[in-house]
Amino acid sequence: MKQKFHVYNILLTTGEYLENIRIEGPLEDHFSGVAVSLFPVEDMDGKTIILSIFHIVKADLIHVEE
Repeated sequence: MKQKFHVYNILLTTGEYLENIRIEGPLEDHFSGVAVSLFPVEDMDGKTIILSIFHIVKADLIHVEE
C-alpha cells in the first residue's frame, strides 16, 4: 500500500511557525509512546528538520498527498 504524506503548518513553543511540513502518515502516528520524542520531517524544499513532540503547540493539516 502506498504511503500518504500529510502536509502541516506547525507552531512551536519558541514562536517559530513552520509551513508546509511533510510527514509520512498522520502526525498522531508518530506519538506512539513516551520513547518517541524526536522525529524527522521534511519541508517543501526537501530539507529534513528534526522536531520534538514537546515543542509542538499546534499543527494544522493543510492537505494529504497521495
